Amino acid sequence: MKHTLLIAFSACCLLLPDNGLTAEVKLGQSCALTGSTALLGIEMAKGARLYVDKRAAGELVLTTKDDGYEPEQSRANTEDLVKDGAQVLFGYLGTPTAKAALPIANENKTLFFGAGTGAGFLADPVANPYSFVLRPSYDAEVENMMRHLKEDLGIKRIALFVQRDDFGLAGVSAAVKAMEKVQGMEIVPKVPSIPGADGKEATVEEWNTFWKEVPHYKRNTVSVGNAVRQVRGNGVDAVILVGTARPCSLAINQWHKMNFKVPMLNISFVGSTALAYRLKDSENVYVSQIVPDPWDKKLPIVKQYQEDMGEEKYDFISFEAYLAASVLHQAVKSVKGEVTSESIKTALEGMSDYDAGGIKISFGPNDRRGMDDALYLTKVEKSDDVSKFVYVDKLIKPEGKK
Repeated sequence: MKHTLLIAFSACCLLLPDNGLTAEVKLGQSCALTGSTALLGIEMAKGARLYVDKRAAGELVLTTKDDGYEPEQSRANTEDLVKDGAQVLFGYLGTPTAKAALPIANENKTLFFGAGTGAGFLADPVANPYSFVLRPSYDAEVENMMRHLKEDLGIKRIALFVQRDDFGLAGVSAAVKAMEKVQGMEIVPKVPSIPGADGKEATVEEWNTFWKEVPHYKRNTVSVGNAVRQVRGNGVDAVILVGTARPCSLAINQWHKMNFKVPMLNISFVGSTALAYRLKDSENVYVSQIVPDPWDKKLPIVKQYQEDMGEEKYDFISFEAYLAASVLHQAVKSVKGEVTSESIKTALEGMSDYDAGGIKISFGPNDRRGMDDALYLTKVEKSDDVSKFVYVDKLIKPEGKK
């Protein structure tokens, strides 16, 4: 696997044609603005707000509510946003919060677009017909990590460290699937059968038994000690982390204090800058990314993002939200006639190979994931005054992808 980042791009006009919109399209967003995941939520909201204010004023209007990364609050926020007339539920943050909101979107036939999670259910057009997601799946992210470990580093024995909820479970499921494609890898401790996989509702006892075997911490906590010891005691050669910045950084710092410095690969949702800020030592720490380098302005959309950010600090999460808002704006502008959730949905389904300033986006009636192969692996390089993310790998399109 090559260790250089190659991005093909072409110059394009980022000014969108007028379609005669006479009223603003209402976007409703629920994300964590407080709590342990606030740094991620603030960046998600910032990127969305930046695009709406700078590039879509008078055409899109954004309302953002704080859910603290708690599903029940996300559900309540979503009910309020729909009641207030949101035509698009946009830029939600996280798997459990998105999962709580989706039934409301489906029931009200309201578009659910650009959530900051790679969970598979978001791209299921049958179960969630109004959901579209920009980013690649967690399945693809974890497969890419495993390929890097096996093919580039010769590592075969790994551990998982995950958040105990639907987000962490998505990572566990992704790792199990990846093992089938990347032969010769072993997860230690072995992942037991996932409760409910047979279609039957799992009991509390079954879930408790399952989680005893999977090193984990509880959402919105930093209680990582048991999982840290569980991983360290198994003699693995790498760790894949599916969690947020505070608990993941704490676990990495504790492992490093034990002189356990194997490659530690974090899924994109961790929040790269938030993680790097908290690390005492970045040796062998990697983060998966689902967007190109927001510090590299060779791409027209990155250059535009940097111009709009001005003196603000660039970030992967804010750039992802900015990109998602720009794609949604294009779909809105392409609607002929009345702009509704349904008409925007139709416009998105017809968006094929759209050039979003050097990044290709494709959706379809049965394709709800816009960037199947836009996936990268970065290595953290931390110094006293700055943290860098060096791109070391780009995913080759998985078999079966368009």
